[in-house]
Amino acid sequence: MESCKSENMAKSGWSRQEDKLLFSQAEQARNEGRPLKSVFEAVAEQTGRKPNSIRNYYYARLKEGDVEGTACRSAAFVPFEQEEVRALLRTVLSERAKGVSVRSCTLGMGQGDTRAMLRFQNKYRSVIKREPELVKEIIAELTAEGIPAYDPYAAGASSRRERLSRADALAFFTALEELAAAYKNMML
Repeated sequence: MESCKSENMAKSGWSRQEDKLLFSQAEQARNEGRPLKSVFEAVAEQTGRKPNSIRNYYYARLKEGDVEGTACRSAAFVPFEQEEVRALLRTVLSERAKGVSVRSCTLGMGQGDTRAMLRFQNKYRSVIKREPELVKEIIAELTAEGIPAYDPYAAGASSRRERLSRADALAFFTALEELAAAYKNMML
């Protein structure tokens, strides 16, 4: 088993033992297909460090390029080609018009692979946010072809991230409390 380079001086106050522990456990997790989050939590228990600081240290070391071994490297970043982005938008926007969720649609596009699904889902959300002209162009193309298209910018398009105003939230919870009190009185 190839190991990560840890014999050099550790950075950020990390001992060589801690460094070796982190990278050997990361390599083992990669070989077993376990998430790195479990490694950061396990190393945190063993060292008394916080999982987030361990994660930050791990990725900083990878970015510096001072670790060896393929198991220690993060997955290669695969950029989207422009035609792939267009195909992604066409698929998701037409499926959303049928009531299919983005998650379900992208999971199908990834053929059940959750990593592929996340790649598609994140790209879709990024394009919706950063390239509205392209999204509108694809909507127009779909509409011209007679294919119903979902418009994420339409006033009726809902998002889980929408929030109530403070006044609306207060009114909602006040009404909920009144309803609960009325129900309690009925039950007594």
